[in-house]
Amino acid sequence: MQRLILVLFVFSICFTKGSLKSCPKLPVQRNFTLSEFMGTWYEIKALSTRFLRGSCITHTFAKNSNLWINVNTTEKKDDGKRILYIGKLTVARLNESANLQVRWADGGHLGFVVESDEFSFIPFQILASDCTSYSLVYSCTQHNLYPTIYAWILSRHAYLEESTIDQLENILKDHKIKLDKIHTIDQQNCP
Repeated sequence: MQRLILVLFVFSICFTKGSLKSCPKLPVQRNFTLSEFMGTWYEIKALSTRFLRGSCITHTFAKNSNLWINVNTTEKKDDGKRILYIGKLTVARLNESANLQVRWADGGHLGFVVESDEFSFIPFQILASDCTSYSLVYSCTQHNLYPTIYAWILSRHAYLEESTIDQLENILKDHKIKLDKIHTIDQQNCP
């Protein structure tokens, strides 16, 4: 009996330790004006490769109604074909217009098939943006016992000053987000 209790105790410690690894809560930008965020953004850098893996990635946001924003994301694959992903964005928390959530068409988002309704919306949080030149977007979803962290550095143009990129990366580093898997998106020779 003592042996069974010991095994259950060790199992519960291991399970609890794993389940305590959850998505970091990062503060979203205050005084964010969603209407100023509308328009086309070029993806300059991306953390995690679970989503898009091509080049010439852009995101275009357009207000659809009072509650929804259309999101059209395009990428150029290695074979030169352009792919369009269609989604909808909405505010996740009242009084926090920088705290958004996105849902991609057909129950999936960018190659990741949604397995349950619980994951039909994914966080899309604006951590920093001047709405005219740069934006830093963060997302984290819980998969099994561990979080999957995403971040995107966006620009209104196909380039962004290195000092601005460093500033945005430092925001993530200050919150203990590892950037060892961040990669630069090729925006050369884009249509």
